[in-house]
Amino acid sequence: MAVYRLYADEGGATHIESLDLFDRPWENGPGDFKGVGGSVLGDASRVMLMRFERGARPPLHRAVPCFAVLLAGSLVVSSSDGTNVELAPGDAVRVETTGRGGWRLGNRANGEALLAVVQMPVTKVQEAGNG
Repeated sequence: MAVYRLYADEGGATHIESLDLFDRPWENGPGDFKGVGGSVLGDASRVMLMRFERGARPPLHRAVPCFAVLLAGSLVVSSSDGTNVELAPGDAVRVETTGRGGWRLGNRANGEALLAVVQMPVTKVQEAGNG
């Protein structure tokens, strides 16, 4: 499973980099839940499913802070700097930018793609463009 981070630099250009979720702090559960851990990725404000038909490739558009996991199909995520990553089922993207032209999602595969998106509230840091 691959996980990526989409963020904006001070000039507003977006970039994609690999993110190692296992490098994050994990809280272990008590008692019967010992050995089961969790890592908080943000406070959800909205959960939605997005369906991408075959060939769908909208232009760069505004990104909102979210955590997105591809459930089915294949999607290409592009940032404004021209970096592309192809997501397979189970791959995820943590989006930290709020700027216009933040990302493009495209379906080059033959079938449909289904993306689960958990939207996060915008923080003051993100509003300032420091993602």
